[in-house]
Amino acid sequence: MIPMPSYRVRFTKEHSLRYLSHLELIRGIERAIRRAGLPMAFSEGFHPHPKLSFGPALAVGISSAAEYFDMELVRDFPPAEIRERLNRALPEGIKVLAVKKIVRRVKPLNAVINRASYAILLRVDPRERPEIIAQLNKLPASSTIEIIRKTKDGQKVVNIRPWLHNLTIGVKDDDLLELEFGGEIGSGGNLRPDDLLSVISQPAEVLAITRTGLWREENGLVMDPLDLCDQAGG
Repeated sequence: MIPMPSYRVRFTKEHSLRYLSHLELIRGIERAIRRAGLPMAFSEGFHPHPKLSFGPALAVGISSAAEYFDMELVRDFPPAEIRERLNRALPEGIKVLAVKKIVRRVKPLNAVINRASYAILLRVDPRERPEIIAQLNKLPASSTIEIIRKTKDGQKVVNIRPWLHNLTIGVKDDDLLELEFGGEIGSGGNLRPDDLLSVISQPAEVLAITRTGLWREENGLVMDPLDLCDQAGG
């Protein structure tokens, strides 16, 4: 059987749509694909569903500059046309940035993506800013960073240090700090923005959290998920 044409899409999730749940996002994008006149391929069986898969779920309230989904269509379209059609059909707050045709067999996005980067904007008391910066600057040199996570079985102490790969702190104003960090995501570990915030002992108001990127790290090489669509390999 000749495989149906498949595409990988990078998109943003911003403004009020950052409050959509992952399921609401999936349904909204399905509707937009239909409105755009892009004929989706469906699975076989008693309950056919669109051949559409997404990257790691984004927590409600967090914006994103780079989310991904893969879709399979029943006929071929130029990537530029897909981008244009989707952007006309999508609501404000979701914008397609890039579309790339998948020309080889690829693993699902959730199996591929294992790195994420974030930016957090904080409002702090200017008098306590030096202490907050000092606390955060200690993290990369620490051998352990233990936090408490709530699980279905109760509270659990977790060492997030192995999942933190980089951290920079920028002073935006007397009372504004911007944290930029990257870490693991997926089955190997999952560093969340609130994990990092939990180590700050002083009060800090979170003004915005943005997921700035999703990546694949393998053997020291960091790759854009779009670049995996046409690379040789399994």
